Amino acid sequence: MPIDDASRPRVAGSVDLTPRQRIAGDHLRMIHDHFRAQLVALTRAVAALRDGTGAVDDVRAGVHGLAPALSAQQVAGMCGQVCRFLTMHHSIEDRNLFPAVATLADYAPVAARLAEEHLVVHAHLERVDGLAVAVAADPARVDELARAVADLRADLESHFTYEEAEMTEPLGLLGLGV
Repeated sequence: MPIDDASRPRVAGSVDLTPRQRIAGDHLRMIHDHFRAQLVALTRAVAALRDGTGAVDDVRAGVHGLAPALSAQQVAGMCGQVCRFLTMHHSIEDRNLFPAVATLADYAPVAARLAEEHLVVHAHLERVDGLAVAVAADPARVDELARAVADLRADLESHFTYEEAEMTEPLGLLGLGV
């Protein structure tokens, strides 16, 4: 099931933060922007692989050492890298940020919801990773991989946007860095 935006608890907007208190939220947004860029690159790499064009030079900007065209194995490696880094990012939030934010009663439901959404995102990551491995062995499954990446991007973008909106205040109030 996709993440349901309508059922999310909303708290943001109740506190005026100083510019200094907004730094952690801004940093969180920058981290998410990095993941957004990786997901765009992954989406393009999968599309190029599916289309058989091999013209992915613009996609590979910043991806060191890839050959002129991405093979199924390289796309699988790219999927694995994105999955590992997102899992690490969410683990840090689950272990450190969300428990601290939950100490603020008003924000506890937001922290709990974000932790629940990490489970949804993790299921997407497992699906993408599994399909990336499958495509390396059977390139005919590339359409499945493309759909899985699109589903991941949709839910992850929704999650990031919600997290950025709702976590800036508690991070600033608690003086937490990201």
